Amino acid sequence: MKKPERRPFRHTWSFLLLIVILLPLFVQIARADGGVVLWQRISAPFTITLFSTEVPLRPGVADLSVLLESTEGHSPILDARVLIELENEAGTIIRVEATRSQAQNKLLYCSLINLPEPGQWKMRLHVRRGDSSAEVLSDLVVAAPQPVLLSHWELIAVPPIIIGLFITNQCLRRKRVQSRPELNLAVHMHKASNYRHFRPM
Repeated sequence: MKKPERRPFRHTWSFLLLIVILLPLFVQIARADGGVVLWQRISAPFTITLFSTEVPLRPGVADLSVLLESTEGHSPILDARVLIELENEAGTIIRVEATRSQAQNKLLYCSLINLPEPGQWKMRLHVRRGDSSAEVLSDLVVAAPQPVLLSHWELIAVPPIIIGLFITNQCLRRKRVQSRPELNLAVHMHKASNYRHFRPM
């Protein structure tokens, strides 16, 4: 009686291939929820946490998000106004407003800031809610631009990984075929039958 063919490796490699293809999407989803905490400060009546989707920051569009919480109950504050001001050593000043409408996570105040150049930047973050207000000062470091190949490594790495998985899968299948003599005999007989059928007259 012929035993059913086992395909554990095929399912394993298919699963790994799916993970590799979806890896860039997983990275984007993880970043869309706020990112990495840059700092957290308490300026009564607010607890202010600053997030960034990229660490370190580099020239170009930076996604900065702010989480506001009350210092007493640590409940999120959703009706404040958040202003961000950046100034570098050359005197370039950038002023933007962070809003919840720009954030995917509606607990955050988000702003897309175009950083023109690397270097040391001074940040002034101003929060106002009704009669309450707070201001936080901090340093922000913008690193030098990253090489193009490194900045798009997720997309560049996918094709070689897929090819490598395919080659490995084929090698494993060939080894399994060679380890089954009855299957090898059937393959040889099939090839011989085709040769006799297509042999020129």
